[in-house]
Amino acid sequence: MTARTDLPALDLLPEAERNRRLRRADWRYLLPSAEPRRVLCLGGNELRAACDIVGAQVDDAPAPGVAYDLVVAENPRAATLRAMAGALAPDGACYTEWTRVAPGGVSRVRRALERAGFRAPRCYQPWPSPSRCEAWVPTEGAAARHFWESALRSPASRRDRAHAFAGAIRARLRSPARVSAVALGPSADARPALLRLAHENVASMAANEGAGEASILLVTRGERATGKVVGLVFDQGAEPSLAIKTARTRDAGRGLHREADALDAVAALHPRGMPGVPRVLFRDALCSRLVVGESALVGTPVAALLTERDYPRLAARVTDWLVELARPALAEPREIAWETLLSPTLDRFASEFGAVLDEARLARARALIRALGALPIVCEQRDCSPWNVFERPDGIVVLDWESADPRGLPAMDLVYFATHAAFYLERAWTSGRFEAAHAAAWSRGTAIGRSNLECAERYFDRLELDIALLSPIRLFAWVLHAHSDWLHLRDDAGGPPPPDRLATSRFLRLYDVELSEDPSC
Repeated sequence: MTARTDLPALDLLPEAERNRRLRRADWRYLLPSAEPRRVLCLGGNELRAACDIVGAQVDDAPAPGVAYDLVVAENPRAATLRAMAGALAPDGACYTEWTRVAPGGVSRVRRALERAGFRAPRCYQPWPSPSRCEAWVPTEGAAARHFWESALRSPASRRDRAHAFAGAIRARLRSPARVSAVALGPSADARPALLRLAHENVASMAANEGAGEASILLVTRGERATGKVVGLVFDQGAEPSLAIKTARTRDAGRGLHREADALDAVAALHPRGMPGVPRVLFRDALCSRLVVGESALVGTPVAALLTERDYPRLAARVTDWLVELARPALAEPREIAWETLLSPTLDRFASEFGAVLDEARLARARALIRALGALPIVCEQRDCSPWNVFERPDGIVVLDWESADPRGLPAMDLVYFATHAAFYLERAWTSGRFEAAHAAAWSRGTAIGRSNLECAERYFDRLELDIALLSPIRLFAWVLHAHSDWLHLRDDAGGPPPPDRLATSRFLRLYDVELSEDPSC
């Protein structure tokens, strides 16, 4: 018997290991209670470590007289399942992982759980595996169809898409390579905790609670522990009706607070609605972390659509969307943002990257950015990259607003999108030649550069700005976004990153490119 792992101790682990351990326990969000008090774990070391995160107290063998809130096992035999059912509290839950699944294995898993005395088993496919899971996919229904269709048109590598195709075929045959199952005690709530919160907070879902069985697709992808857990709720059709987001860590919780506040700010700026922006439907809490329910918006990732031929059309649609997002600023007085945004951001940049910055070039950057003068104050999404931008027939959708600032600067999102689109089109993600891709993104001698400059001219014209401001705005964009690189480098190093690691910052490299193109530097 052990007490729960001290969660602050997870913060002391290297970022990659911390991320892996936290994500290995994401199945907790499929349970009727995501924070059980007493847990019985009959699994191996990896599953046992996950239980330490999930439960307040974990036993490796049944304790006499104890009724467990959660019982957990890997590939359990019939006798083990019966013993687990006997040790479970009436309102408790059972979580099992099965790695030896024969054809038709999903039905076999359900039957095994029901014969042992468990109720209402739900089966999921941890994709691509429990150890590096990006999604917990229901083995059937609208949620499963949505996931596999999305995976097959994702911007992933050809190898990953082939892997997804094989996974989709096995899912259709109901014989996935691995199955995770949640089953219940006789009086347990049949709903996952996230779905219960939706029923409690969203009137339309509460009204339909008994009309049909809702399911959740749990999306958990990400390379950082600060990533969110997203539950997509399917209750009425082929597309999700609700996106429920929560956080694993304090830092992620702060980001989710910022996202909800930013979405509320967009709604206030656009009282008639801003197309392509989720609406906050509720705020609640789970596992002492914020839970936010948002309207679910779907589409095809622009990153999956990028070709040199289609890029001008896509860039024009995104530009028009960004103009609409910024439109309320036209009715407000312009502001000089030097004291409130520009100077503090430059000071932070100098503090974090000072070990690798040339002082004369930094002084020149200050002068160029200070000369921006009075600008419209616009809502800035601040992560407007092709992986967060989606296209659907009726327009553009933009997701992931945790970095947004309702009092941002114009054209920053356009610069970010256009440059990152060039990273895809110029294959910089694989070659590492970000400077060359940046040059292509803003040169009249390339097709993508001409498209980007045309979009910039249209954006600046509609916001009544001088196109000459494009270059210093680009420079400031990389100064501002360099902070995210610094945070990642710090987390990877477990402390302030050394100079050789600072020099690898992609945004620092783009800052250097902008200054190198300035004739006075």
